Amino acid sequence: MKGGVPMPYRNPGWELPNGHIVRSHAEEALCHYLSDIPHAHWALNFNVQIVPRHWLLFVPSIVLNDLKKDDRTVLIEPVNSIQPGGGVRRLQAFRRMHSRNYFVVVVARRVLHHRISEDTYDVIFSVEDFEPLGEFLSG
Repeated sequence: MKGGVPMPYRNPGWELPNGHIVRSHAEEALCHYLSDIPHAHWALNFNVQIVPRHWLLFVPSIVLNDLKKDDRTVLIEPVNSIQPGGGVRRLQAFRRMHSRNYFVVVVARRVLHHRISEDTYDVIFSVEDFEPLGEFLSG
């Protein structure tokens, strides 16, 4: 437990000067970029079915507190890898189960965009340039 918040992962990440705890450098960069937009890290958790009788925990990286898209809560998930364990399968399972209530924004390196299946996200942006993400969120 760190700062009174239970940590759902063995590697709980690190605390930023603003008190937010992040798990990756991409999440840290997003947190800095979103500094004027109320958001929370690891605020929700879901058990998602990967395959029949195989459930895993999915904890979204960033939840936007006040902003909605299509009347759905916005989640921002940095994807650093498409390898097993990188989180893509959990994200796909989450969207299958919860797409009516949550709008999923994936942020990944441009080189990965064509390798991340479209059923993983509602919209995808580049981690190399957050300006299009900012325009999307303000529009």
